[in-house]
Amino acid sequence: MRPTTPYRPLDITIPFPELKAYARTATLLHPRSGAPTAGDSSVGGPLLWPADEAWPVCGTDHGGASGVRPERARRYERIVAAAWARPRADDTGQVPYTEAERAELDEMTLSGYQPDRHDGSPLPLLALAQFYVRDVPDLAAFPPPGTDLLQVLWCPFRGHDDASLHDYGPSTRLRWRRAADVTELLSEQPEPAIVERKEYLPNPCVLFPERVVEYPFADYLPGELVERIDAWEDAFQERAGDAAPWYQYDLSLAPGWKIGGWDSWHRTDLMRVYCGACGTEMRLLLTIDSGGGGRSWVPYDEARDARDPTRPVDLYGPTGIKAARDEYRAFVCPADPSHPHRMSTQ
Repeated sequence: MRPTTPYRPLDITIPFPELKAYARTATLLHPRSGAPTAGDSSVGGPLLWPADEAWPVCGTDHGGASGVRPERARRYERIVAAAWARPRADDTGQVPYTEAERAELDEMTLSGYQPDRHDGSPLPLLALAQFYVRDVPDLAAFPPPGTDLLQVLWCPFRGHDDASLHDYGPSTRLRWRRAADVTELLSEQPEPAIVERKEYLPNPCVLFPERVVEYPFADYLPGELVERIDAWEDAFQERAGDAAPWYQYDLSLAPGWKIGGWDSWHRTDLMRVYCGACGTEMRLLLTIDSGGGGRSWVPYDEARDARDPTRPVDLYGPTGIKAARDEYRAFVCPADPSHPHRMSTQ
């Protein structure tokens, strides 16, 4: 079953036709566990990286910082998956770990999932994702001239001064390139010796892009229109109760990994993002999701899988990524794509 979201409960532009002027398309990425290659758009897969181009490293000294080795984090996930796949001996719902497995898991959990120390050696950036314009329709509005591939890397530690709106989340780098220029691939993709959190280490995922239409977070709209939407919601709630859709959660902004669309400010007041180089208001490029989801946006395959009691509890979705409470977003300058991007959390 290809991941797709259900149709919206209703077309919000029928009661509020003025919203048509605010419509934006977004491409939901729907990452799913897989084995992507460098020729695929992916999260956590290998990047199309030239053999003659140095792999970027973090210039910040993280010596002595606590974290977890990638191989230990992956071992943790394998133990959990294997235990969930075993038959239960009773109806208690307890996951049947062996004593040795429980000891390994406890070593990480009792240390806050940070049982290792970094030795201070240079940290290669971690390959987070790559997106080909051919695969992701809404990516076509962003690339610098002559490029058709976006690669996203990050240092798996926080605490960088990289024009982020918040001191939270990994330091990211966006790398645009022309895929046809890469004729010889880097033979082995470097990986950092340690990551601050296991939730910064992506699981390999293939993508199933789906284009949807979004409308703005309410604070972007005129106050008079918001008041009418609120009154409409109240009246709908009186008639339909819990079945009534909400503008914010059902009819405007899609949750999940996505390219383009509108940005949500559901955890804070609206903070318009401006380019530090030229002052232009920036545009949302990428949303990195931490596994949340609006009730009516849940893809059909996720709804089906949620009914399977033998599946492991998947807190952050197939990618395993949690870089913020709900979302970690990259904004770019529409006036000049060479200007530094900015990151924001919700």
